[in-house]
Amino acid sequence: MSATLPDWAQQVGALRKKLGLKQVEFAERFGVTQPAVSRWETGEIEPSLEHYIRMGNMAPEPVCFWFWEKAGVDVNRIRNLLASNS
Repeated sequence: MSATLPDWAQQVGALRKKLGLKQVEFAERFGVTQPAVSRWETGEIEPSLEHYIRMGNMAPEPVCFWFWEKAGVDVNRIRNLLASNS
């Protein structure tokens, strides 16, 4: 990935690849088109807050926290809840 891409574009592309999904498969999970995913990954448009939350729900720890934090979620509270439940 190019160093000129926004951090969020790199993170979205890395998550999709980590999950082993093609852009069209990733798009289907979010109710968007493949070109929309392509624009996310090229830094042309940024995903919505809802999409960031859903990506966080799909991502493994600790990557999930990055996506949730990007959406404005209080990740420290989530970490505390997870720690208290383990």
